[in-house]
Amino acid sequence: MKQLHFNFKDIFRSARLAFSIQRIWLNGLGLLAGYLLYLIISYISLLVGGYDLSTIWSKLGLLPCAFAMTVPWYSNLVYVVALLVFLAVILLTNTAVSRVVYMTLRDELFYTWSQALKFAWKKWISSLGAMLTFLFIIAFFVIGGLVMAFIGRIPIVGEIGTVLFTIPYIFAALLLFFICLSFGVALFFVPAILATSDEDALGGVFQSFSITFNQPWRILIYLSLLSVVYVAGVFIFGLIMKISYHIFMTLFSLGMGDKIEQVQQQALYVLDKALPAVYTWAHSLPGSIGGCIYLNNPHPMVPDFPFSIVLSGYIFGIFLLFLAGVVLAYGEAIMNSGLTIIYVILYKLQEKESLLEREDEELKEEEEEEKQEGEQTPAESEEEKEESKPGSENKTE
Repeated sequence: MKQLHFNFKDIFRSARLAFSIQRIWLNGLGLLAGYLLYLIISYISLLVGGYDLSTIWSKLGLLPCAFAMTVPWYSNLVYVVALLVFLAVILLTNTAVSRVVYMTLRDELFYTWSQALKFAWKKWISSLGAMLTFLFIIAFFVIGGLVMAFIGRIPIVGEIGTVLFTIPYIFAALLLFFICLSFGVALFFVPAILATSDEDALGGVFQSFSITFNQPWRILIYLSLLSVVYVAGVFIFGLIMKISYHIFMTLFSLGMGDKIEQVQQQALYVLDKALPAVYTWAHSLPGSIGGCIYLNNPHPMVPDFPFSIVLSGYIFGIFLLFLAGVVLAYGEAIMNSGLTIIYVILYKLQEKESLLEREDEELKEEEEEEKQEGEQTPAESEEEKEESKPGSENKTE
C-alpha cells in the first residue's frame, strides 16, 4: 500500500500516477469512443438543421457545435443528446481509470486495464443512476416551485399565501442550491466513489452529499490545487511533445531535405482546416503560451504539391492529431488520479478509515476463484494417477 500523508501533499502525486501507458491508454480509448459518437450525432444535428457537409466542415471542422450556428430547436435537442452521450462515455472511462489508480495505491500492480473496463461496465448503471437521481431531485424542486408560483397568481389568496410561506420557500431554495452544489461535486467524484468504495447509485449520491456538507472547504482547496497540477502537467507534457516534434523535424530535414518540410506544410494546413477554432483558443491565452503548445501561425494551402506529398501530409496530420489526443488523455488521467486521491483523503478524514486497507469485493472474489481452482487441480491429478496405474483398465473391465 502506498504511504499517503492524507492531506494536500498527496495531490501533487497526481501527475506522476497519471504518467502511465495504462492510464493514458484507458483515457485515450474513452476520449476517442466518446468523441466519435459526439462527432457523428453533432453532424446529424447540424444536417437536420439545414446545413450541408461542406458548410459544416469549413466552419467547424472536427469540432462541431450546434450552439455556434443558427439552427432550429430540434437541432439543438439532438446536439444535447450528443453531449449527454459523450458525458456518459467519459463517466464510464473515468470510473475505469479511477479503479486502476485505486489499485495502484493499494499496490495491486498487476491489475489490468481490461479488468478496470469490466468493473466500470458493471458500474455504468450506478454512475448514470447517480446523475439521474440528482436531476430527478432538482427537477422535483424546480417543478414544485413553479407550481407554487402559479398558485400565487390567484387573486388575493395567491399573494397573501406566498408572503406567509416566504420563509419555507427560501429554505427550500437554499436546499435546492445545496443539491445543485452536490450535483456539481458528484460530476467530479462519483467515478472515484464507485471505484474506491464499490458503492451503488444511491451510495454515490449519499457520499456526494456527505463530502459536500462536511468538507466543502477541503473540496474547494484540493480541487484548486489539482487544477494547478493539471494545467502545469498538460502544459509541460504538451511542450515536451512539441520539442520532440521539432527534434524529429530537424533530424529528418537533414536526410530528406525539402520533402519532409513539404509534408509538414501540408499536414499543418490539414490541422488548420480540421480545427479552425483551436488556433483562436490557443492564441487567446496570455503571452506566448498558445504558440508553445500549438501552432505559431496559420498555414495556407500550397497548390503545387504532388499527390504523394498531399497524401503523406494527410496521414501525417492524422498522426499529429493522435499525438494531441495523447496530451489530452494525459490531462484527463491527471484529473482522475487527483480526484481518486482526494476522495481517499476525504473519506479517511471523515470516517477515520482508510479505503486502501478496506477489503475489496472484486479482489476477494478473484482470490476465492483462484482457491477453488487450486482445490480442483489436485483432485484432477489424483484421478489421472489412478487411471495411469497398471491394471486399472482390467479392474474397470
